[in-house]
Amino acid sequence: MVKCLLREGVSFSPSFTVSELPHKAKLDQNEAPFDLPDEVKVKLLEKLKENQWNRYPQPSVYADAKEAFANAIELPSENLILTMGCDQLIQGVYLIAGGHDRNALIFEPTYPMFSHAARFNQTDITRVQLAAEEIPTKDHINETEHHIIFIVAPNNPTGTFPEEGVIETALSKNSLVFVDESYVDFSKRTWSHLLVEHPNLFIARSTSKSCMAGIRLGYGIGHPDIINAMETTFTAPYHLSYLQLVIAKHFDLIQPHLKEFADIIIAERERVANQFREMGIYFIPSQGNFILFKAKNSFYVFQKLSESGVRIRSLHTIPGLSDYVRVTIGKKEENDLFLEKLKTVLFKLK
Repeated sequence: MVKCLLREGVSFSPSFTVSELPHKAKLDQNEAPFDLPDEVKVKLLEKLKENQWNRYPQPSVYADAKEAFANAIELPSENLILTMGCDQLIQGVYLIAGGHDRNALIFEPTYPMFSHAARFNQTDITRVQLAAEEIPTKDHINETEHHIIFIVAPNNPTGTFPEEGVIETALSKNSLVFVDESYVDFSKRTWSHLLVEHPNLFIARSTSKSCMAGIRLGYGIGHPDIINAMETTFTAPYHLSYLQLVIAKHFDLIQPHLKEFADIIIAERERVANQFREMGIYFIPSQGNFILFKAKNSFYVFQKLSESGVRIRSLHTIPGLSDYVRVTIGKKEENDLFLEKLKTVLFKLK
């Protein structure tokens, strides 16, 4: 009876599920394996205590947090929006540039939130289906016109960049170009230098991948008109809590650890990749904090690793990736356990 009250033409089935099996190594959600030191948390909590929790954050609190965060990442505050994770930025761009009779271009496989959010915002999608080793090209961009073009650099779950010049080609169109740089800490490559000449560029970033998935703090970089439209849509500052605003304001306390964690993960990523080469495992070279690799009977490999306490991401239901599995790069001991268990499973498949 209740279902008749819900919108028609929209699927409310889950876009993806996450295993909650007991684990020794959690390598399935592209989280950081390291937490912030207790002394940093104590300093942040002391700052949080200074606020009245019975009061809503006021616009001046948001403005101060934004100014401090912008200084920390060396960008003008008028080009910055703070959000509840990167997902809110995806929702936001659909709200300001998508909707009925408007369309977006998405390269798949990619992060499922792009298509998930489009469903609920009634935005038509043009999907370019790529194989695991394929990347977006300039020809893909030139084929049709779109109101929004989504490009993930590096892409999740492949860890690859688009062809050189793709983003510049997209920016030459009359489209809002949304570049997801959630994994920029591991790729060390950004397109933010294009913002001055291209007001239709919007860059989304997250603090979840290299440091603080549990805090849900994301940020967008773009032209002030886009920033203002999105902040109005979210009724800033009321889309964020004091916790997120305090952390944003004192991001300079976190940055050194974020960079340290990212460097460790990059080194571990290359070590795991070298182990894959020695084991004869085909994988896609990654610029993220994860690696996509090919496995015979991939779902069986996923199941057996899960049973052994190693949680990785099964991709068997995603078009073009049925033979692949994704592993997040963890601590050295977690990666060693993963490699040990993987060798055992693959040996049994011979």
